[in-house]
Amino acid sequence: MKPCISKLFPAVCAALLLAACSDSSSSSNEPAQPAPQPAAETPAPAPQPTKPQPAAPKVQPQPAPLPDVTADELTRRLKDWDKKLATLETDFFQTTAYDGVEVSRSKGKLFYDRAQNRLRLDTLSPEGLLEQTAVTDKKDIVILDENNQHVTTLSWADWQQGQPNQALFDFGNYTALLERHQAALQKQDAQTAVLLLTPKEGEPYKLYLTLSKKDFFPQTITIESDLMVTRADLKNTRKNQPLPADVFGGFEK
Repeated sequence: MKPCISKLFPAVCAALLLAACSDSSSSSNEPAQPAPQPAAETPAPAPQPTKPQPAAPKVQPQPAPLPDVTADELTRRLKDWDKKLATLETDFFQTTAYDGVEVSRSKGKLFYDRAQNRLRLDTLSPEGLLEQTAVTDKKDIVILDENNQHVTTLSWADWQQGQPNQALFDFGNYTALLERHQAALQKQDAQTAVLLLTPKEGEPYKLYLTLSKKDFFPQTITIESDLMVTRADLKNTRKNQPLPADVFGGFEK
């Protein structure tokens, strides 16, 4: 016997409806998946202040080397500037050592004027204060205190004989000084040359003149006698320039 279509249709519809409800219920029980979040951006590091680079040390240009010289040329050049020297002003620093042990040191200023035949020597304290002045015409020498007051008057020859480095006071008379000595070249470098002078007669000693090759004027005057060594370094030398007014004031015989 054939089933009735009118009875089957409601049953099929009910089954389809039940399946649809079952699928919907199953889907609604699953936990909802969170929406993906954008990845957090890592903040860029703050720019670090640039450390200043130390300035490169300034390299002082080295003077060009000067030609080698001979003892004869040094002697001739010394005589040349000695004849042309009209005035001189220079600082000096002098030390004396005995058997390698320093026994004295002094510093000061020296002034010389050929026209007046005057020489002045200021002795300064370690702090640079005036301690004593000696003014001479190379016949007599007047000693003044720090206040320019007269202390004593001496014979130039006697006073100079008591000085360990007489050549320091012989400006204007270097031609005669050279005539009394044998000259030899001790050594030289790119800028200086050392002339060794030994006396032709009398007590032996060694006098070293360290000369600039630019103008052949002494930078250092050193004398060795037995175990005694006295060295004078000259600085801030001014040749043939006007001297301070009344620089030789106080010289009265």
